[in-house]
Amino acid sequence: MRLFVNEINGDKCVLRGDAHRHVAYSLRSRVGDAVTLCPQDGCDYIGSIEKITQSETTVKISSVVKSAGEPKVELTVFCAVPNKGDKLDLIAQKLTELGVGAIRPIMTEFTQGKAESVRTDRLSRICEEAAKQCGRGVIPKVFSPIKFGEMLDVLEEYDLTVFPYEKEKTLSLKKFLRDSSADCIKKVAVIIGSEGGFSCGEATALRDKGVESVTLGNRILRTETANIAVVSALMYELDEWQTEV
Repeated sequence: MRLFVNEINGDKCVLRGDAHRHVAYSLRSRVGDAVTLCPQDGCDYIGSIEKITQSETTVKISSVVKSAGEPKVELTVFCAVPNKGDKLDLIAQKLTELGVGAIRPIMTEFTQGKAESVRTDRLSRICEEAAKQCGRGVIPKVFSPIKFGEMLDVLEEYDLTVFPYEKEKTLSLKKFLRDSSADCIKKVAVIIGSEGGFSCGEATALRDKGVESVTLGNRILRTETANIAVVSALMYELDEWQTEV
């Protein structure tokens, strides 16, 4: 059983409210059941249930280990709001499984979706469930939508920005990633367009910021597919698809 908690004090953690009800009633847990608690500090707190009362569950911590499910890089995906909400649900779920640390919806010139359709509370719950399932130690942060220009203002915070663009014909994603100095990369931004892609003006604005565009080949990918494919390729090239011994 894996649970995300706000904090842990000492060698015990008392679960109340929704967390307690989930453990005690939904899962019908018993004293002695194993529990892994994640306060989102990069560590997993391994323990077992010590006591269950009507209002709280007490977990006794026996060991603390580094969260094996967290990548060495901090990855943020700026994804254009798709035309249907369920696409963003899928994107949030799969990006969580792949190790993304933050999801930042953006409004671009060709975005068909509406900013008010982005329910960050729902997406955060989807991310939490996915994080539990796949063994993450941190729940990705989901931000409210921002305008394309606002995104440009924060790109300088990242060591590497990956920008797939359908009109790019020369520089492949593979070459771009392998030419980058992977050892120096700590923070990565990925920018994925909507169903209509990016306008020429937006591509020029990114290039003016020093961001190179890359091609994903001859096939046109759906926006939800592009999010998953690009992050998968990036994690592979950054050696995140291996088990540490």
